[in-house]
Amino acid sequence: MRLKNGDKRLRILDAAVKVFAHEGFFRAKVSQIASEAGVAPGTVYLYFKNKEDLLISVFEVRMRDINSEFRAAIIEKQDGRSRLECLVRMHLEGFQRQPDLAACFQVELRQSSRFMRENVKAELQQYLDLIMEIVEHGRRDGSFRNELPVRLVTHFIFGTLDEVVSTWVMSGREYNLVTLMGPLMDLFTNGIGQGVSSFVLDGAVGGRTAQTVMSGLPTRRR
Repeated sequence: MRLKNGDKRLRILDAAVKVFAHEGFFRAKVSQIASEAGVAPGTVYLYFKNKEDLLISVFEVRMRDINSEFRAAIIEKQDGRSRLECLVRMHLEGFQRQPDLAACFQVELRQSSRFMRENVKAELQQYLDLIMEIVEHGRRDGSFRNELPVRLVTHFIFGTLDEVVSTWVMSGREYNLVTLMGPLMDLFTNGIGQGVSSFVLDGAVGGRTAQTVMSGLPTRRR
């Protein structure tokens, strides 16, 4: 039975995840990816310009799937804390279940000068937007504090999850990533301080306060 064009493309992407994860981006060969996918080497170039284009396509396609799946699950939760817990759990469980994809995202993708040079990818921005929506929802329902800048909290959550998965990958995946669910939710919702206190953000950043910069709000010129 002949494969449809879409099926071939997806098979090549799946094969690329495995080969990039096990061989590394620089050592991986298109011929290896083609062999893993069960297609001729020339077929790969019908869908992708080169190896770097293939790596970035892995990110774009998988992130679109992640964004769609996460959003559908999160919208079913009522309050901000439950929505955040759902996102954190799915983030950890997803990479625990797909270690090759974790290696591609956390290590190999960052070997691409094109990816690192370009502006934030649309798919990544959509994931950040999803986290921001959760934070804003939690502020409205009283789950989260209102005085902290939304963008700061958003990048804190994403940056922490990103580093946790990177550390897991670099350690050789010696532990179950999902066991960090509780400590991470404790950190995100309760912080590291013993008492409850607030720090006022008042550092000037090029004439704009950090509070304004991280809130994403426009500023008035003085």
